[in-house]
Amino acid sequence: MATRLHATRPFGATGITVPPIGYGTAPLGKKHISRHHAERCLNHAIDSGITYLDTSPDYGSEPHVGAVMSERRQEVFLATKVNKRSRQGVLEELQKSLEKLQTDHVDLIQVHAVSTLADLEQALAPDGAVAGLEEARRQGMVRFIGITGHARPEILAHALRQHRFDSVLCALGIIDHLVSGADAFLLPVAQEHNTAVIAMKVLGHGENPNIERSLRYSLGLPGVSVAILGMDKTEQIDENVEIAASFTPLSQAEHDQLVDDVRPLLEKEMDLEQKGKSKLFWLHDTKVMGWEEKDEPAMVAY
Repeated sequence: MATRLHATRPFGATGITVPPIGYGTAPLGKKHISRHHAERCLNHAIDSGITYLDTSPDYGSEPHVGAVMSERRQEVFLATKVNKRSRQGVLEELQKSLEKLQTDHVDLIQVHAVSTLADLEQALAPDGAVAGLEEARRQGMVRFIGITGHARPEILAHALRQHRFDSVLCALGIIDHLVSGADAFLLPVAQEHNTAVIAMKVLGHGENPNIERSLRYSLGLPGVSVAILGMDKTEQIDENVEIAASFTPLSQAEHDQLVDDVRPLLEKEMDLEQKGKSKLFWLHDTKVMGWEEKDEPAMVAY
């Protein structure tokens, strides 16, 4: 009998439980992925108990997810994101996502990719993204509101102190432990506020050599509710389900070996980044989304 995951992990203070791994659907948005193949992967994942689905307007996967949601919406916890930073901008962006996802609401909406203080100020401005998402919640378009970021967990920790976010999505792989230290700077604050923690970049964007230990590392971090994994093959889904189903925390010896495994990646990354060929790209994220999207709130104060 095929292994099936169950939703047993508390999702912060929401009262919801989620499976240990979620489906990061970004790989399904690539141009070479057909609708048929994407639907096959998504249905296989849901059948395997991966009922947490993560997408975003910029992934290109929302229409694929929507095709499956037309029949299976009630079976999943559906999360997407917004890249705009003004109140009106996020409301319009969210409405477009709901249409693509073929649903009247998402379970979780997240302010996407907050990696600078200027970006956080835009999101929290009186006419900013968070104000728009709170309005969307009042209208029943979303159930919970979260925030995400790649490179600077201290910015996300500050965000949790400024607003009652339901969740925080952050890079929490072994590489991130060695570079940005989200486990040290963010997780204690998330636990203090009973905020759900979603781990991403768990496998180092496919660069980590040991999948099993990398996933076990992230699932063993205190307060982590779910680890998001990008997958575009049913074989990957099955492998990750097996690891998650038999999860045990790393021993100290296994942790030390995992550090040794990724150290060459970081040493190489220093050289690649200087040449503009970074493979661990999220470590260097300095975007200010309101400027990039040309959607800066008028009332923001820096």
